[in-house]
Amino acid sequence: EAVSFSFVAGVSPLVGLWTTVVLGFFAALFGGRAGICSSASGACAVVVAALCASHGSGYLAGCATLAGLLQIVAGSAGMGKLIRLVPHPVMVGFVNGLAIVMFKAQLTHFQSAGKFLSAFTPEGAATYGCTLLTMALVRFGIPKLQEKVNAAKAVPPTLGGVVLTSIMARVFKWPLKTLADVAGAETFKGGLSVLPKIGLPSSVWTPFVNAPLETLRIILPYAITMAAVGSIESLLTLQLLDGIIDDGTRGSTKREVIGQGIGNLASGLTGGIGGCALIGQSLINAQSGGGVSRLSGMSMAMFLALGIVACAPLLGQIPVVALVGVMLLVCQSTFSWGSLRLLGKVPNLDLFIISLVTFVTVKDDLAKAVLIGTITSALGFAWKQSTTISATISQTKLDPPSGPTLPNVKSYNINGPLFFASTQAFSRIFRVKEDPDDIVIDF
Repeated sequence: EAVSFSFVAGVSPLVGLWTTVVLGFFAALFGGRAGICSSASGACAVVVAALCASHGSGYLAGCATLAGLLQIVAGSAGMGKLIRLVPHPVMVGFVNGLAIVMFKAQLTHFQSAGKFLSAFTPEGAATYGCTLLTMALVRFGIPKLQEKVNAAKAVPPTLGGVVLTSIMARVFKWPLKTLADVAGAETFKGGLSVLPKIGLPSSVWTPFVNAPLETLRIILPYAITMAAVGSIESLLTLQLLDGIIDDGTRGSTKREVIGQGIGNLASGLTGGIGGCALIGQSLINAQSGGGVSRLSGMSMAMFLALGIVACAPLLGQIPVVALVGVMLLVCQSTFSWGSLRLLGKVPNLDLFIISLVTFVTVKDDLAKAVLIGTITSALGFAWKQSTTISATISQTKLDPPSGPTLPNVKSYNINGPLFFASTQAFSRIFRVKEDPDDIVIDF
């Protein structure tokens, strides 16, 4: 995933990998709950890709650094609480849309020259077979083995499935693309020479020193967008894991936004492109038992760093479709299949919002989908509330402080909210021509 997002952003795969290491470690250490895995992400990569295309890759690290600072400020101000305004139908639509986006991304690995591989060719048979084998091992084979052999429980099914299929592909010489084939042998050469340099690259530091306002003018819009998109996706991931990991605790939205900010700041200062929490990887981590400690996310970052430096040639031999098999299972578990059974059981507005958010997530991006879904839900709620105002008419006895007592005064007892959308319905309640000079409006 990090390698793929690097290509989207227009930078070397090593940049995406080290972004995952640095961001993943600090976001897990300072984030809002255990189990969340952060990395270079597609949502953020799309934002910085536009910056890279217009001004070159030199500004990406500065953009990530500034986005991190903005997230730290926003988190400290408690703006993470605004995620509570996101309605449940928006969450369901977001999850479904994300599952479809991840599924579509995996389909490219089954294509060659724009067409799907034939299952009757050696390459196609190996590609489809390796994917299905990985899925079978992860879902059925290794869990069954763990039920009978206690020692096998130390190995997460996803890791065991990928390792076994990688060994089989190597032994039987299946014609499969490996990570080294996709990212380039240079990415997986290993050694200390691949370690990132600490500090902003000269390509962004020099322009900032010479023309700070002009440099800020260039990167600030992208940094604001990246900070908003990254925070929204991370907070939605936090809410999703709160519902999946039933440990009696709730994640802190304030700490999550600050943690993501610290991670992006550190990522930018090591030449990275920034990112956010990833739902797919976080789900894998939670389903593998990593949702009980922050060490799971930190260990992900540390083992990836160790792999890049010491075991890179070995990692480079992993077939891409072995990882695709894992991601397809993540897509299956991410999609809210229960939402398909809601037809005819929930209000039509909720079904429309779920479909709308799913469509916009697939077509455009997550941040736009959540914003549109929340606004639509708010307008729908306002319309529904505007139609509920009513009144019951009764006779009331008035006993004013001065003057005579007025028995049997006509009284309108108002039920429902009075606000801007219900003013017309409110005015239609009264029978002005039939009412006496004095009436009582009881709220």
